[in-house]
Amino acid sequence: MEPIYIFTLTGAFAMGAALSARQVSHDVLTHNQHALDVADNSEANIETKVEVPVIYLAAGNLAVILLITSLVYGGQNFAWWIPVSFLVVSFPAIYYIFLRRMLKPRLGSLVYSLFALMGLVPMVQGWMA
Repeated sequence: MEPIYIFTLTGAFAMGAALSARQVSHDVLTHNQHALDVADNSEANIETKVEVPVIYLAAGNLAVILLITSLVYGGQNFAWWIPVSFLVVSFPAIYYIFLRRMLKPRLGSLVYSLFALMGLVPMVQGWMA
């Protein structure tokens, strides 16, 4: 498989997983802030704090590591400006135009992390060859 395809798909899925995990964390933060505002208005001491499930935090952190790995792979195979432009323009555009519409953030962070992990296999094979 061509290095540009490996780089593009792995990086796009890794960026998608990281941004989906960020959205899950943001949703929990918004829910907690809303519950805190409601508790302040009603002067009740009800603890309705929700925490981010560990699986989504792990998927987001793994996705960031895979994104960095993809950028290193791109930096070794292409001119320096290609990975930088993909990081700033192409990967976020792919996420916001396509990936975000396919899956909700909770499921997306897990599925996209899995796809990025699958993209790591040909990347490592390319490094070993």
